[in-house]
Amino acid sequence: MQPLQCAECKAQVLVQKNSWEHATVQWSDQARAQCLEIADDREFGQREGRPGAPRKECGALIASIVNAATAGELEILNDEPVPKPIVDDSEPVPAPFH
Repeated sequence: MQPLQCAECKAQVLVQKNSWEHATVQWSDQARAQCLEIADDREFGQREGRPGAPRKECGALIASIVNAATAGELEILNDEPVPKPIVDDSEPVPAPFH
């Protein structure tokens, strides 16, 4: 995992960019306290789910991760594009049961 600082709130997290479509983020207590989006949810009670559960995402941090990956600042473990689904459309789809 690599350290990354959010461009918006400067919270520092650890990021592993597994592919262009997937990243793993490890938050410290300090980073969670510093994140503006998480703080907004705590302050205004807008968050759904059980109290105290970690927020699933922060838009500003996602943008920071994408920008760092695009700039080559984050290693992408598998930068191959996601393969297209393999679908056999040579046979018609059966009609649903009625």
